[in-house]
Amino acid sequence: MSATAKPLPVHPPRRIAVVDDSPAVRQSLRLLLGARGFSVDTFTGADELLVDVKPGDFDCFVIDLKLDGMDGFALLTALRERGIDTPAIMISGWELPTLEVSAHRAGFVALVRKPMMDTSLVRVLRDILPE
Repeated sequence: MSATAKPLPVHPPRRIAVVDDSPAVRQSLRLLLGARGFSVDTFTGADELLVDVKPGDFDCFVIDLKLDGMDGFALLTALRERGIDTPAIMISGWELPTLEVSAHRAGFVALVRKPMMDTSLVRVLRDILPE
């Protein structure tokens, strides 16, 4: 008796938008997430992302708190005003005591602290994005 194996479903890579004004952070997250099977687009700030982003363009946003011009909170508000309800993760190197609570209240699904965010960011992405 031979069993016929069912093929495993193949999903396209999850598309992640990384918004950070640091070239080093953008590059390291592109490499880190790309090596784990994510498709990553990077943006230097809110203005660059907001040029033509539409609902469904990305599966998750990774947004730095401190950006040139519009900060991460204002960027998430602008995305929501455009009808984009894609999950968003805030990243920050700032140690503000109420930042995690503020991020959750603003609608971020998680706060991941810099600089040691490699495993924690990947874990959060895997938790929030369906297989």
